[in-house]
Amino acid sequence: MIRLPSMRCCSSRQLPALTALLIAGFGMDAEAAVSSYRPADPAAVVLRLGDAGGEQRLARLRAASDRAPGDVDTRLRYVDALIETGARSGNERYYGYAEQSLGDARIAPTPTTLLRQAQLLQHRHAFREAEQVLGRLLDRDPRDREARLMRAQVRLHLHEPQQSATDCAALASLVDMLTTTTCVAQARAASGDLERAYALVTATLQSQQAEPATRSWSAGVAAELAARLGNTKAADRWYEEAFRLHPQDHYVRITYADWLMAQGRNDAAVDVASRGASMADRARVVLARRDLQSDESRRLQLAWREAATRGDRGYLREQTRFELTVRHDATTAHVLAQQNFHERTEPEDALLLATTAVATGDRAALATVRTWRERYRYRDVRLDRLLGDAS
Repeated sequence: MIRLPSMRCCSSRQLPALTALLIAGFGMDAEAAVSSYRPADPAAVVLRLGDAGGEQRLARLRAASDRAPGDVDTRLRYVDALIETGARSGNERYYGYAEQSLGDARIAPTPTTLLRQAQLLQHRHAFREAEQVLGRLLDRDPRDREARLMRAQVRLHLHEPQQSATDCAALASLVDMLTTTTCVAQARAASGDLERAYALVTATLQSQQAEPATRSWSAGVAAELAARLGNTKAADRWYEEAFRLHPQDHYVRITYADWLMAQGRNDAAVDVASRGASMADRARVVLARRDLQSDESRRLQLAWREAATRGDRGYLREQTRFELTVRHDATTAHVLAQQNFHERTEPEDALLLATTAVATGDRAALATVRTWRERYRYRDVRLDRLLGDAS
C-alpha cells in the first residue's frame, strides 16, 4: 500500500522556487505490494494484533460498524483501523478484511470510500483499476491532494513517468514543498535521470522541515536513489534516517533491514526486523541469521506453505532469498525468482531474477532482465554489475 506522507499546503513564498524545480524535473517505484488475503467468511475473527489494547480497539470498531451497517463514517473508522494495522504489521489478512468491509453493498460510495478503495487496489497491484478510481475522484475535485499524490505513485508502478510528473506538478499549491519535490524526484528518476533526481530530493531534505512521516518517506526515496547510483555512504545515511523517524512503519523497517543485510550487517538487520512481527519481518530475521534448523526457520516455511494453499504468492521474494542464502539451493531459488518476476515486475524482482540467473548461468533469464531494463530505462549500478558480470 502507498504510504502517503502528511500533506500540508506550501506557502506562497515557496511557489516560485518550486515551480522552477518542476519545470526542470519530472523514481523510484513506490513500495511493492502483494495480493491481499480475502477471507471467505464475513464473520471470521480478525487476527490478534499482539497486544490486548489493539485487539480490543478493533473489536469495538467492528461492533460499532455492525450495529450501524449503513453509517459510512463508522464503517470507515473500522476500515482505517484495519489498513493501519496491516501497514504496521505487514499482515495481509487485515487488508482482506478492510476490502471485505468496504465492499459492503450497504455503504454508498463517497470520495472518502473511493480513496480507500484505491488504496486497497494499489496494495494488491491492481494499478490500472486504482488509477481509474482515482481519476473519478480527481474529475470531481482536481484539488484532492491525497488522490493526486496517490495517482502519481500508481502511475510510477504503471511505468508512466510523464503522467506521474503531471500529477506531481499539480501538487505544488496543495502540499508542502518536500512532498512535492520528492514526488517530482521519483518521476524524474523513473525517466532515467537519477543524478538530478537525487540532487533534487536531498537538497530539499536539507533545506525544508516536514512532519516525521513525510521526512521518513522522502529520506527513503533518497536512500534508494543513492543505492541505485552506487553511493553506499549516502544510502546508509538516508536509510538510517528514514527508519529513525518512523521505526513503526512496516515498509521502512523491512527496506532498512534489507539494506543492512546487503552490507553484511546481519546483527543490525536482526535488531531492526525484530521490531516487527509480520511474516516479512520474521523472514528477515531468518535470512540475517541464516540458521536453517532454527524454530523460526521451520515456522516460516510452514507459514509459506499455508499461504500457498490460499493462493497468496506475496511471499515469493522472501522464499527465493531463503532458498538462495539459507538453503544454498540456487536452482530452486531461480525457479521461484522466475515465478515472482512473472507475478510482479518491480525493480526488486528484476534484481532478484538477475541474481539467481547469474547463480545458475541462465543467460535467457538475464536477457529478459536486460530487456526489462531497457524498456523502462531503469538505472541501477547493482543491476548493471549483475548483467555485466554475466556477459
